[in-house]
Amino acid sequence: MKGSYDQMGEAYATVASWIKANGYKMNGPMFNIYHVSPAQTQNPDEYVTEACFPIE
Repeated sequence: MKGSYDQMGEAYATVASWIKANGYKMNGPMFNIYHVSPAQTQNPDEYVTEACFPIE
């Protein structure tokens, strides 16, 4: 996901819906990888976050 952390809730809901709609199940806790965070830039539009959902 690129952009502000304010969008993360909507992104999580979209992925969770896709997982369910396609017959997958969560197989562990989700986690984030912060490729570009406030440590690198103060502009939220430049944040890059990878939301990871382990599935089976």
